[in-house]
Amino acid sequence: MLFILLLFHLSSPALVEESTSQALAADSLSANETLLIPFREEIERAALEHALPASLIAAVIQEESRFDEWATRMEPRYLRSRKVRRLAARFARAHRLGPTAFTELADRSRSYGLMQVMGETAREQGFDPPFLAELYLPQNAIAHGAMLLKRLLKRYHNDTLSAISAYNQGTARKKRGVFANARYVYRVSIAWRSYAALFRNGGVQ
Repeated sequence: MLFILLLFHLSSPALVEESTSQALAADSLSANETLLIPFREEIERAALEHALPASLIAAVIQEESRFDEWATRMEPRYLRSRKVRRLAARFARAHRLGPTAFTELADRSRSYGLMQVMGETAREQGFDPPFLAELYLPQNAIAHGAMLLKRLLKRYHNDTLSAISAYNQGTARKKRGVFANARYVYRVSIAWRSYAALFRNGGVQ
């Protein structure tokens, strides 16, 4: 059996799309051949739970972390937020065997894992383990990323492009009628189309 592995670390979405098209068009592919997608089981589970296209979740993962489950980034503005400081201190008091207030504040100010969900956002969505580092676990990262996508789709009345934009910049802010983060929206959209073909091959989109 021939196994085809997409190179998810390609820097150009166009290359991803080209590679996908070539793979799907290859005459040697048979009904029994398998296209491998990292964390496919977790993606499909979250897609089913939140009524989202699995291909959209995969596209966001590709753009946010290149499927690196240990990806992380600090957002200093959260550290300066009085609201986040207050909530971090409150959480620490309520979880005596958990993090200190400073650790909780730092962790809320960090984005985690495959879908780069902020710790503060995860707490808002009900993520209650004592330590936010559990967001590095693929099942947790994808579940909360999908939950956030669903919330944004509801906020923007199922306008998927606006939801994609807001996932990256917090809102679907535009400049002169164009998304302020148009490059991000474009890259996710291109990857979404490519992944739709892959998931369709496996029976889902």
